[in-house]
Amino acid sequence: MEILRAASCGSEERSDAQVRVQPAPALSITVHSKTGPMYRSRIEEVGREVISRYGIAQAEVEIKEQGAYDHVIAARLEGALFRATGGGEAFHHPIPLQGERKASPHDRLRRTRLYVPGNSARLLAFCDTFDADCLLFDLEDAVPPEEKDAARFLVRRVLATLDFGGTELWVRINPLGRGGEEDLKVVLGGRPHGICLPKAESPVQITELAGLLYQLEGRCGLPWRVWIMPIIESPKGVAQAFEIAQASERVVCLAFGAEDYVREVGCARSWEALLWARSQLVAAAKAAGIQASDTVYPDVEDEEGLREETGRVRGLGFDGKGVIHPLQVRPVHEAFAPTQEELSWARGVVQAAEEARAKGKGAVAYQGKMVDRPVLRRAERLLELARELGMEVRDAA
Repeated sequence: MEILRAASCGSEERSDAQVRVQPAPALSITVHSKTGPMYRSRIEEVGREVISRYGIAQAEVEIKEQGAYDHVIAARLEGALFRATGGGEAFHHPIPLQGERKASPHDRLRRTRLYVPGNSARLLAFCDTFDADCLLFDLEDAVPPEEKDAARFLVRRVLATLDFGGTELWVRINPLGRGGEEDLKVVLGGRPHGICLPKAESPVQITELAGLLYQLEGRCGLPWRVWIMPIIESPKGVAQAFEIAQASERVVCLAFGAEDYVREVGCARSWEALLWARSQLVAAAKAAGIQASDTVYPDVEDEEGLREETGRVRGLGFDGKGVIHPLQVRPVHEAFAPTQEELSWARGVVQAAEEARAKGKGAVAYQGKMVDRPVLRRAERLLELARELGMEVRDAA
């Protein structure tokens, strides 16, 4: 591969690195390190490993780092090489995983999906400590157009390098016609669990994405099926929600994005104005047998408002909610946890059903009310959720 032009990537912000490459008669690497001379040899080693992977023998490389981890330096160098060479298939390779990663179940717990900007080396450096059920690395709205190509490499390296434990890992790509396909070819090399498709308005978009995933999974060494989470952000998307939900067996959750919806409808961002769209989305998701996740709450400092809204959307049937700051994770998790009153009721319903079956009775009653199959299933789901969360389930009074 040949360096065709001078190019740079990254920034001089904390935890980041700025890398510049340009044509040269031989290979040279110059390092300017904030962490001191003792790390310069390691940074140069990282640079040579990346250069060697892409088969480049002639280039002048300059690396200025501000306390960046190895994977950030490698990603910034990849971004600079991509720009300097004009890109190509060589940049679509998978990155070796640093630890073990398991497949994610279809119906796993998804109370929170935390958006993390895909171009922020500082935030990505410790995103594995945020305790959200799902981390969503954002290549769309959070990334300026001129940085989207570089963000792909940073997200891929972060996915492959950090130990995320049991966190489910998602990437929000750009729309397929506006960079999303190139996003897929790069970030699937980091082995995410799922792909979020923004501005979903048609089942055709979902089948197109599913087809691309089928083509790319084997090449990227993915041992599991990659899930899809369409984000419904427009009136047209809401109207097509059920068709979108059942467009592919890969779809495990419908997410609501209120900001674009409000702009298109011209309504207020109020509970009343969004109630119809939320209800439509939940009904579509449940009819298709998948989960529903609510939009983000935009005021990070208003914890009381966040708790209130989360409690209300849980009452509508949502299974989770988007969050934009780590401080929002705990309040949302607590709001989605069953109360002891709910668990006591659920345990009572299940006990009543068990006793009726033992006596050969077809009719079941609890607290003076008939218990039919949907009521029993709701009680069982509450108890299943409590056990999954490690909550104590007390017997009914």
